Amino acid sequence: MIQITDSMLGAFASASLYSKEGKGFEATVIAKFLMPFTSAVWLVTEAEKQKSQDWIFFGYCHILEWEWGYFTLSEIAELELHGITAEVDCELPEGQTVDDCLKSLFCER
Repeated sequence: MIQITDSMLGAFASASLYSKEGKGFEATVIAKFLMPFTSAVWLVTEAEKQKSQDWIFFGYCHILEWEWGYFTLSEIAELELHGITAEVDCELPEGQTVDDCLKSLFCER
């Protein structure tokens, strides 16, 4: 189960949708979600709370390939593969860019 902390909510609130437009791989990552034992990763750079209380995110993510896109917290939370569910990377260093995260994942863009 994904646990959203108060500090994450603060980061979400301070990085509204379109606030980092044009920054690309130099955009700061405000949250990182992953599915252990898979290659699935979501690097969130922007967020906005919806009327439904769900969060819509924009960021760089990998399911089958790396791509920029929109996704919701509920979509990530509902994923389940043979009992494995998505989780928050609690060890994401503050101020990391998308490029920094890719380097730490040993990925080339």
